Amino acid sequence: MTIAALLDPLLRFYLRYKRRRRRAEGVLLVSSRGPAEMVFLSAVLPRFMRLAQLDETVTLLCRPDAAGMAFLFPRLLKVRRIEFRRLDELDYRWQAFIDLHAQHYRLIVSLDYVREHDQDEALIIAADPAETAGMVPPPYKRNFHQRLEESEKVFDILFDSGPIRQDKILRWSRFADEVLDDRQLPALALIPDGQLPNAERLPDTVVFFPFSGIKARQLPMDMWRQMAEAVPPQWKILVAGHRNDFDRNPEYMALMALPNVAMETSGFERLASILMGCRMAIGVDTAGLHLAVLLGVPTMCMASAAYAGAGVPYDERVVPDNVQFIYVPMECQGCLGRCKYPLENGMYKCVAAIDTEQLLDTIRTTFPRGAY
Repeated sequence: MTIAALLDPLLRFYLRYKRRRRRAEGVLLVSSRGPAEMVFLSAVLPRFMRLAQLDETVTLLCRPDAAGMAFLFPRLLKVRRIEFRRLDELDYRWQAFIDLHAQHYRLIVSLDYVREHDQDEALIIAADPAETAGMVPPPYKRNFHQRLEESEKVFDILFDSGPIRQDKILRWSRFADEVLDDRQLPALALIPDGQLPNAERLPDTVVFFPFSGIKARQLPMDMWRQMAEAVPPQWKILVAGHRNDFDRNPEYMALMALPNVAMETSGFERLASILMGCRMAIGVDTAGLHLAVLLGVPTMCMASAAYAGAGVPYDERVVPDNVQFIYVPMECQGCLGRCKYPLENGMYKCVAAIDTEQLLDTIRTTFPRGAY
């Protein structure tokens, strides 16, 4: 526990005497996760919007980088940004908590399965809404009972969303069923037509997503070069990523030497317009690749087996028909990134096992089918 968190009881005593709206009003959804999580969340946010009563607003509290996906959200959803990592700073923590307490929300719902008691849960306690809802934390062996007791003190509704290895959209759908008391079949992982961005016209263009936040999930640059050479030469290839991705992986700059390849470092909103206008996206398990899937773009994802049964590949109940997942099933799959094997050429064992020739054959047969 940080020094800032140790002073929370003093802050809560102070907040008892702070003036705020007399009547609790509005819904606050809280998520401390990153942009990739927001892509998936956008598929189910319309259901959580229904938690609002007449004339109430719904606000999503999220990280600044996650707010970059706000263009995917329902138009009436408000976005409030908070830097969760800075909640260890006393001044920032107190001001954030005071501001949220002043709002006097009727309902706060945590959308995170994995939470930090000293951060997002402490924030909800300080906000002191009329009602709270969250999910039972994951059953980690060491401190599950402690985390459960902490969560029980925070949430009026504490929903058991099921096993730890589960598709994100299915988990949120079940949670929405609970808080809305309205059972519905989970929707496909597609963004509603009314929320789709305008498309840039990019005929005969394919977008590559070679970078992952976890380097061991990346494929070697030479494999990307072979994939680029398998694309018809008259096509344009955009290699998408943040500028930091190219800085951390300088070997990938060799791809830019190919005559039909260019770098693409736009933010997510413009990237979405590019994806809407391109013919295909190919990449590893990363936010931009999942954005392509939910936008309905023909997509091929080269994935590790680490999240099989827990999100990638998507569950058959929510997977749309515009995506093809290429991964190697293994006995150890579903490890959630806790790989027990040594890296092979810098990759997880399940990533290194991806068949290069199968991958290239898939690209060669895919383009003639829908590209011309």
